[in-house]
Amino acid sequence: MIRTLFISLSFLFVLLLLSSCKKNNADENTATPLTDLQDVQYGVAPDSGAVMQNLLFDIYFPAGATTAKKYPLVMMIHGGGFTDGDKKDMRTHCKILADSGFIAVSLNYRLGWRKGTGNCGGDTSSRRLAGYRAIQDANAAFRYLLSKASNYAIDVNNLFVGGASAGGGISLMTTYIPNSVAMQITPVEYNILGAVNTSGNNLTNTFTIKAVLNLWGALPDSNLVNASTAVPMLLFHGTNDGVVPYDYGRSIECSNYAMEYGSVCLARRLYAAGKPFILHLKQGGTHGPDMYGPSYTMPLAASFFRKIINGTTVTSKLYLD
Repeated sequence: MIRTLFISLSFLFVLLLLSSCKKNNADENTATPLTDLQDVQYGVAPDSGAVMQNLLFDIYFPAGATTAKKYPLVMMIHGGGFTDGDKKDMRTHCKILADSGFIAVSLNYRLGWRKGTGNCGGDTSSRRLAGYRAIQDANAAFRYLLSKASNYAIDVNNLFVGGASAGGGISLMTTYIPNSVAMQITPVEYNILGAVNTSGNNLTNTFTIKAVLNLWGALPDSNLVNASTAVPMLLFHGTNDGVVPYDYGRSIECSNYAMEYGSVCLARRLYAAGKPFILHLKQGGTHGPDMYGPSYTMPLAASFFRKIINGTTVTSKLYLD
């Protein structure tokens, strides 16, 4: 009797083990492999000529990524003065970030403004509208990505943004100009184009940026960076940048264009706010210094973002390259 009971219990234990193994295998089988995607539509909106434009991004995943795990997200935004550029310009940047364990998205946004002839002949009001549309598009892309967080295995608690030149400015503005601020500092653009967080799609997901990568971009108002709004930043700029001031000045050095506040000024604001920054300055470097290509900047960005994720203390530093 005892022997029969022992055999029965042993058989039951084996069945439980097999059942457990089958369950684990089933869980593994439900994990979906993730592969890079091109031309994902995240919205639609009228361009500067009132023609409806499909809004697209490319998304790059770490090797072997599946939906069984969550990955931090970095959105990269190309430059081009709001008239040129394409998401393909950020492909190498994104591939390096993906190799470093991040989901990386390269964004297309609406382009176009009345640039005029010569460096300073543009219509400044249309330029401001172009910048505002870009903020709307970046917001729409983040909303879409968060709506697909499960599909894309996005860690919604670790969202980062970066860009070069105009893309750097868009990254900064997306971080520091939420809708409540847009209503106050860009009332004309707000009245013409609407809220920054409702254009492109009707999704309502909200997001918080944990840190910014600024590649020679600027903000329109340095006071946007303060003790209650500041987030950590990694910044790169050339000290002879004649397009976007490395400290503060007029865009393209045109007296009729708006003031812009570049990397050095933003670093000072971060220091005052008690938030960490790492600032790289290329002495004598012009707009987009050659040494600040993706093979140099992206491993540094991945390391910086990873420290933010892990809660590692970041000591503010200035590098004169």
